[in-house]
Amino acid sequence: MNKYVQSMAYRYRWLDQALDDLGEEIGYVRNKFGKNAAWKAESKIRTRVEQLCIFPNIGVLYENLLYNGNEVRILHLGQVSVIYSFHNELITLIAVWNNRRDETKLADVIGSR
Repeated sequence: MNKYVQSMAYRYRWLDQALDDLGEEIGYVRNKFGKNAAWKAESKIRTRVEQLCIFPNIGVLYENLLYNGNEVRILHLGQVSVIYSFHNELITLIAVWNNRRDETKLADVIGSR
């Protein structure tokens, strides 16, 4: 009996706009709360993104919205959410969304990327 199980891990890629979103959010936290808080916020986001590689379905399905023909999911992380889609072992990180923003505009943001 084989004791080793090879799991199918996903890879991920950030869209340029999603990296811009991340930079804006971390910049806001740095300016408002300091470097340590910014480091913690970025670390939390990046850690959760790494977890998506193992559990890509943990995000909530965004109903009636597709990105390049694939379902869109939202990973809620308190003040921000990571918007992503996955297909063929690749997770595409579409946006980092501040949850204080008007969610009705999220579909337009995703559609423009």
